[in-house]
Amino acid sequence: MVTGPLLEMLARNSKFSETYTPPMPLMELRKGMIASGAGVIVLSCSDPRLNPYQILGIDGKTLKATMVRNAGGRAFDAIRTLAVLQTVGQPGTIVVMHHTDCGMTRFHDDAIKDALLQIAPEEKVKIETLKFGEIKGSIEESIREDLALIRASPLIKKTVQVVGLKYDIHTGVLSQVEEAKSEL
Repeated sequence: MVTGPLLEMLARNSKFSETYTPPMPLMELRKGMIASGAGVIVLSCSDPRLNPYQILGIDGKTLKATMVRNAGGRAFDAIRTLAVLQTVGQPGTIVVMHHTDCGMTRFHDDAIKDALLQIAPEEKVKIETLKFGEIKGSIEESIREDLALIRASPLIKKTVQVVGLKYDIHTGVLSQVEEAKSEL
């Protein structure tokens, strides 16, 4: 039996579905996105305090953007999904959006590995090889790392614009993060 917060969510969905209007069919949407080249994929953190749709002013009628969310909004964890979405909608832009006060700046890989070893000690060898997307430097540095990873991926088209944004969770301000200039 479902209880607690999920029960409340299911009740809200029941009310939501009473007036629901379905979106256009996928293949029709795809045709429009490919023709316009204006589609956007936003990669961001799964932190519940972060609502990318709200932050970017995207409502349910704006069908030119989709979200990929994971812990820290890290690219290494999202490349497969980005590749699939680029195949489906052929977006013109991928946005990497990290935020201040992110849990991945506080919960580093070693702490996560220790917690997982408590759950599954028999998986020690595998757990010790995993990376979880810790952010040890600045948010700007983590964004630059992810921009470079996406641009270097053979699965991502070189014609796609890749942009980094930093969201200040305390002020609501988004700012663009430029790539570091290489010194010659």
